[in-house]
Amino acid sequence: MAKKEITYYQVPDKYWYRIHFVRPRFKSNIENVLLYMANECCRIPKCSCEEYSRRYFNAIKMFPGNIDMADKTLHNWRTEIPALFGFYKEDKEADTTETSKMAIFLHENQDLTQFLRLFLHSFQFPGGHMKPQDLKDIIHHDIRFKPARTIIQVLMSGNRLLADMGIEKEMSISAEEATYCIFNDTRVTSGKILSEQVAQTIIDNRQNKVRYYNNQDPKVLSLTGQARSKGDITRYAGDILDYMEIANLLEKHNGYYFLKGNELISLDTFANDTTWFSGYDTLYKKKDIETVELSKLESMWFEYINNSMNPNLFKTDLRTVIGQNEEIDVVFEDRIKDVVASDNRTTKDIGNLGEAIVCGHEKMRLKINGYDEFVKLVQVVDSPTYHPGFDIDSFEADGTENHRYIEVKTTISKQRIQMYGFHMSPNEWRVAETIKEHYCVYRLMLSEKEKILFILRNPVALYKSDKIEAEPRNGMEITFSTEHFESTQLLSWKK
Repeated sequence: MAKKEITYYQVPDKYWYRIHFVRPRFKSNIENVLLYMANECCRIPKCSCEEYSRRYFNAIKMFPGNIDMADKTLHNWRTEIPALFGFYKEDKEADTTETSKMAIFLHENQDLTQFLRLFLHSFQFPGGHMKPQDLKDIIHHDIRFKPARTIIQVLMSGNRLLADMGIEKEMSISAEEATYCIFNDTRVTSGKILSEQVAQTIIDNRQNKVRYYNNQDPKVLSLTGQARSKGDITRYAGDILDYMEIANLLEKHNGYYFLKGNELISLDTFANDTTWFSGYDTLYKKKDIETVELSKLESMWFEYINNSMNPNLFKTDLRTVIGQNEEIDVVFEDRIKDVVASDNRTTKDIGNLGEAIVCGHEKMRLKINGYDEFVKLVQVVDSPTYHPGFDIDSFEADGTENHRYIEVKTTISKQRIQMYGFHMSPNEWRVAETIKEHYCVYRLMLSEKEKILFILRNPVALYKSDKIEAEPRNGMEITFSTEHFESTQLLSWKK
């Protein structure tokens, strides 16, 4: 029996261009690294380029697991983080470096999901994250491309096409399909082919059992003449798809990515996005582009990215961190019931959600220990007009009527976070020093699959006994490890 001939999808040579960009070596641990580095950057004051670089490099080296890593790898981290995420701004003429709005935004908001959405929303080709020669190639090929927007548009178009065909399933895309049908085809990346055409191509290829990666294809050869692996060819599209999954825009099943079902508002924001960094636009008309022209635009690019950190855009949906049927604590209900009940179920800020969950925990803790008379007295005391230095007034439940004053520090992410740092304001630190053993910081980390709580009692004493680290920066930057602390079971309030 004759062997069935394999059909491979071919992008015509004149339209083939392999898009690539900075790939951080910490991608598999990106949430922990980004949160840690944002926190560390915020501990470095504006200083000389040399001093900032020294402290920045030392922070990378102190990341868990990096202490014995080769300097070359650490230096790669040093260049990859600012290139892709712009965590600091360097002014070589003035010989100063300072932490950027992006790092400060992540550190202060502690919402990695929102941060990655904002990053993906502004990420484009061309952009200042690229080397000059790569920028020249992008402009030469007339590429104007926002990957996350295009992927979402293709998946939405695919859903409409499948519905018109009477097929009751959601459109999906693999890294291989995204690479060949989107990323490496300048007809798509330059906007000459619409999302509907791309989606139809993918659907047709599946029906006709068309394959993509072919190690005999000259277009997959490296500079040494060896065929690149499939993973090497698809890694850049795969990176963006993975970032979109972490940002809760896509979900992955068996190697295929689908639109996240309960994120319609955010998905529509991406699909209808018309924002664009136009700094490179005038260069498309030039035959010869000087490197100095591109260098001048780099600072403008990062300023554009930093100004894209809009705290009111892509706020985290409550349904991703609390169950639909989970009983809502009365304090939670009083403070954000209107948000939960609305169609736009987003928090006003992460702090409200953390305080609500901790209030429920405290009420249940008192109830379990037989202090029902105190349950109704637990209250959120921090407000826009009154800042006592803590968020929640609770009770010790130790046979006395002693109060427990709780400051809640909350982080939201898709995956579990293992970086436990947080910031205490000058007022919080002063109050903690005054109240001593009755002052507790509740470090709450929320992800899709779990809620983790650490309780740090009397943080000033913990600092003095070297159980936590504290560094002054408009208050105190606190870091701690599980060497001295174990997580506490988080209780859910039930009447």
